[in-house]
Amino acid sequence: MFLILPPAPKLATLVHAYWFIEDLPGKYAGRLTRTSPIPLAVLSVNMGRPNAAEDGGLVPSVSFLGLQSRSRAWRSWSDTYFAMVMLTIPGLVRLFPNTGTGTADILLDLAALTGDASAQTLKNSVGLEQEPRRIAALLDHWLISRMSSTRLISEGKQIAMAHSILKGGGNVETAAETTQVSRRQLHRLFLRHLGMGPKSLADLERLHSSLKSVQSDSGEPIHGFSDQAHQIRSWQRRLGVTPGAYAREARTPLADHFGAQSGPSGIAYYL
Repeated sequence: MFLILPPAPKLATLVHAYWFIEDLPGKYAGRLTRTSPIPLAVLSVNMGRPNAAEDGGLVPSVSFLGLQSRSRAWRSWSDTYFAMVMLTIPGLVRLFPNTGTGTADILLDLAALTGDASAQTLKNSVGLEQEPRRIAALLDHWLISRMSSTRLISEGKQIAMAHSILKGGGNVETAAETTQVSRRQLHRLFLRHLGMGPKSLADLERLHSSLKSVQSDSGEPIHGFSDQAHQIRSWQRRLGVTPGAYAREARTPLADHFGAQSGPSGIAYYL
């Protein structure tokens, strides 16, 4: 089962969507699954047996993946069933402020960020459910409770505005001027809350848009890059493959469902 459900309206700007991946019979067990770095953070809750990470160890039952700068790989088992909360940049800053340096390029047990009690509450409620819409409602409840108990930081609006400019193709200088901070101050804000600087996040946005275009056969994969060589270097550095080679590869079921089938508005996460 591959399924996408929306969050509660109150969370619309913080959560892109809830993704559900189920393979209880183990049809894809043992297969290597690769994921792309995306301009989103991911909170995952396992209702089944957790997947194995790149080093072979099982991922935490409730895990947090901050912004990533490179591709990752996973292996599933039989009894795989988990839900993913796809957190937007404003969502990451609002729900998990001041965690950028401790979450970027790292897969964490959620308890390391929220404490054991909060993580256990999420695990005990969601982990015992099976029906996706009921799980989505429980995720809504936990996230809204998290939002209510987490202090709203003053620089959240500045980060959201700067990110919007970068996502739209604007440069770091424009983002800094618009948010009325220096480039150095903006860089520090991004590192503190996102774990990467504005320039790196802009590159991640370009890569994501390019991969999405290739997966969905729409748009212009080179858009935002200075030239094709710039695009190829970004792909090789972050994905380990060139755009041409990837375009010739057969799509995986997950890439087909969450990439091509969801069209230009989807998220290019699975490779």
